[in-house]
Amino acid sequence: MTDNLSKSLKSTEYELSWANRGLKGNSADDVKELCDAIEQYKQLVALRLEGNTINEEAATAIGKALEKHSEIQRLIWNDLFTTRLKTEVPPSLIKLTQGLIINGAHIVEINLSDNAFGPIGVKGLETFLCSSACFTLEELRLNNCGMGSEGGKLLAEALITCHKNSQGKFALKQFVAGRNRLENEGAQALAKAFEIIGTLEVIRIPQNGMRPPGIEALANAFVQNQNLRTIDLNDNSITLAAQKLSLAIEKLPKLEILNLESSLIRTKGAIAIARAIVSHKNLQELYLGCNDIHTEGALEIAHVVKNMPSLKILDLNGNCFGPDGIDEIRHALENKNFVHQMVFSDDEGSDEEEEEEENEGEDEYDEEDNDEDYEDQEEEEEEEDVESPSFFFGKTSTQPTWNPFQFGTTKPNSTQPESVSGLSSMMASFNVCSPFSFGLQSTIETKENKWTTFTNFDKVKEHLKNDEQSTERAVKLLEDIWSDNSISQNESSSIASNTLKALTFTEDSERNFNERLLVSLGFVKDEQTGRQRRTINQRDKIFKTLVDINQFLPKSTKNLLSVFLQNTPNEKLQCLPEIKQQLLSTLKG
Repeated sequence: MTDNLSKSLKSTEYELSWANRGLKGNSADDVKELCDAIEQYKQLVALRLEGNTINEEAATAIGKALEKHSEIQRLIWNDLFTTRLKTEVPPSLIKLTQGLIINGAHIVEINLSDNAFGPIGVKGLETFLCSSACFTLEELRLNNCGMGSEGGKLLAEALITCHKNSQGKFALKQFVAGRNRLENEGAQALAKAFEIIGTLEVIRIPQNGMRPPGIEALANAFVQNQNLRTIDLNDNSITLAAQKLSLAIEKLPKLEILNLESSLIRTKGAIAIARAIVSHKNLQELYLGCNDIHTEGALEIAHVVKNMPSLKILDLNGNCFGPDGIDEIRHALENKNFVHQMVFSDDEGSDEEEEEEENEGEDEYDEEDNDEDYEDQEEEEEEEDVESPSFFFGKTSTQPTWNPFQFGTTKPNSTQPESVSGLSSMMASFNVCSPFSFGLQSTIETKENKWTTFTNFDKVKEHLKNDEQSTERAVKLLEDIWSDNSISQNESSSIASNTLKALTFTEDSERNFNERLLVSLGFVKDEQTGRQRRTINQRDKIFKTLVDINQFLPKSTKNLLSVFLQNTPNEKLQCLPEIKQQLLSTLKG
């Protein structure tokens, strides 16, 4: 369903479509045919460019051609930057839209879905969104763009600025931003924008990792948009926010589509939703599948909707009813035509002894809370993992333990400590570098020759190898030298230079290098592990090293670092302002 959120239907006969031609616009010449078509089009209301890929030079040429069309209203540019680095997208967006800012255009629709440009892509769009060209914007589709919470906050600020600049005339109707990892912070920021705008009719933000604090902020914003017809929050974690969300839904009489699938509303949430929609006369589609709802909750829904003439679709699949519960539900809905189309193939079955609902009732959610309890739980789990004794050679556990990988041993009783006779001497003969590094060589072999190996270019090249993991090894090596207080600035720069010279970049490896480097520098959190941004203690040393190795950095890396440096306050960087400025000047030089 989220894939459909990226699509724009043809809405006018005055549409020039260059869709899905596989155009690779790497220069102005590559897009000359397209630019000629744009310039010759008499009344260009919509331009569809999906399924192609362009860089900044091609975007400049297209933007120049668009300057002649002040009548244009719809920019359907989803899936337009395939294979492009994230750093290429912001300048391309600026070049595409800058002519529309000055030619008096009145844009109605922007679709930039399926362009994985991240938060920096929003930076390339914000000037346009704040301009008079977007005062008339009604539809904004940014599905599957990887904006993250930072991008969500930037987008919210741009929308609020547009509303302010338009003196309240900005009347956005449709907002689509599924699969963007907005999380709570992004959701809360956008909720503020939605409250101010107040004209939304469709809000679709599925699959965004939002939890109760974000959901509750959105619920408050929904109430300020009385024309809401569609709410899509599927595949987020609503859980204990279901009660407040229900209170908001109750106050939205024009609601036609409500999608809360796979959102963990559970039985109590279903009951709350049922009571919220009891007076609704326009509800047509209700999606509550895969929500851990038991028969009691489903029957509450059934008893409400059986007398609701408007409802055409009800999805309750993937819950916990069991055969008897399904029969009860079908019987309660026997007067509805759609009952025969209802599917229960993924039903999880009923568990009469399950105590989850009772336990859930004992929990109360405080609206002042945030996700600290979730994070604390994750940290505790990580600490438990760290204390796991199974693989920690050379560390003596304070409590008796049983290692399932010690073949021939049996699990000890609490009163019978594990025998390690002979095992410790065998471990002592192993050359173990880290808890899990069986068969691997340590980057640092001895204190005496700690870094001398890597001042030799050939040794660095041998260490990095020439395979898919080369960029990972390179970034790990940079992390090691930057975290070692004993290494001098000259040594750091020398090893870093050898590391970059030894790498052979492809588009994919360059993209991977950039992403891992940003994680290492603490600019972004690690999307692979979900961990938060790293705390960096030696930024002065790191930035000086980057100045020294600037000539070996890929252009995309320089552009990306410049963007993050410019948008990160000095107090967050915790480095001397003059060193930051020196690095910025070097990167741009």
